[in-house]
Amino acid sequence: MEYILRTFGLSKRYKNHYALDKACMNIQKGDIYGFVGENGSGKTTIIRLITGLISATSGSYELFGIPNKSPDILKARRKVGAIVETPSIYQNMSAYDNLKMQSAIIGINDDNKIKEALFEVGLIDLYSNPKKVGNFSLGMRQRLGIAMALLGDPEFLILDEPMNGLDPAGIVEIRELILKLNKTKSITFLISSHILTELALVATKYGIISKGRIVREITADELRHEFRRSTLIEVDNPFKLSQILPEFVKFKDISLLPNGAKIYGDTDLNILFAAIIKSGINILSVNCNDANIEDFYLSVAGGARHD
Repeated sequence: MEYILRTFGLSKRYKNHYALDKACMNIQKGDIYGFVGENGSGKTTIIRLITGLISATSGSYELFGIPNKSPDILKARRKVGAIVETPSIYQNMSAYDNLKMQSAIIGINDDNKIKEALFEVGLIDLYSNPKKVGNFSLGMRQRLGIAMALLGDPEFLILDEPMNGLDPAGIVEIRELILKLNKTKSITFLISSHILTELALVATKYGIISKGRIVREITADELRHEFRRSTLIEVDNPFKLSQILPEFVKFKDISLLPNGAKIYGDTDLNILFAAIIKSGINILSVNCNDANIEDFYLSVAGGARHD
């Protein structure tokens, strides 16, 4: 199991306020890690710590297995590309000129790298186009920012709220780009957002942060299991019910309870209820739960929505 990033009780305090409080995060190679939390929850703080923009008050982290106090941490950070908050793009310059300047900053003098980066993000037509970035759509600027982050051939790409403010078409473009780079370039991603549903179609793992604390890490498969539809049936003969259910419901979708059972997924309840009644079992209550992904986030983060 190869970890790209691990944090151990990482904290950042400003006077009497903890922007980050004992955060523990685990990102494995190949993950698309959806970092979810309300505005002001600490997402950007942890990104700034990882990228070396600020220092931690306490705790530590490892990047590519290298401790943050090691002199080699700078070598590890060279494998990281990041867009923190908004891309650092000059609005009065072309896409090519922005990439040329970024190349010079990181010590690259190869126009083929610029071509490759523009190709990867679907902006190759802008290679020789003098159009100023200020005239780009927000989605194009986001993709250009990702192209700039790709110039150094990163193994780990950090995107802070990359879909914020985009229209539906722009969100789809960024989503497809993330999936492509993860698959074809084997890039591991940390993507922050305050909207869990934005990440639901790309993330393979989630970290949920609230008020500076990472309250849950969960894989995409585990998350789908958590919020799938369920039906709670209470009866007067739970034992007999347990014998009937496997005829109509897969065993893995049954959770037996002292007073009945919980059934997950979609089941033809009319057929099931008819069989239960025919067997002489009295149904005392039925409760259907259509909890969605947002309900799950609110329950984990404490049940309070933050605007």
